[in-house]
Amino acid sequence: MPISTPSFGDDQDGRDPRFQSDEMYDVDELYLDGLSAPVAEKLLKQLGGGVVDKHELVEGIGWKARIAPVEGGATIHFHAHDELIDDLMRRFEILAERELS
Repeated sequence: MPISTPSFGDDQDGRDPRFQSDEMYDVDELYLDGLSAPVAEKLLKQLGGGVVDKHELVEGIGWKARIAPVEGGATIHFHAHDELIDDLMRRFEILAERELS
C-alpha cells in the first residue's frame, strides 16, 4: 500500500472521522442537455473517478457524483470537498461541452 493513502483498508476506515464527517463537503448539481448517463460516467472517470454503480454513481478522492438521467439530458449531483467542488464541476462542464459539440 502506498504510504500516502489515509485508508487502512479494514474496519478502521469506518471509525476514522475523516471518512465520516460531511462538514467539509459541499453539494451542488449540474444539468446538461443531451448528456447520457454512459457519457457522463465516462467523463467522470476521466476526472479520476471510479465506478461504484454503473451509470449511477462515480467516486473519486474527496468527491462523488450521482448521475440522474432526466428527459433530454442528465443531472449530475456532486458531493465534494469544499476545496474541490468548483474546479470539479468546471472541469466536468468543459469535458461535457467538448463531448456534446
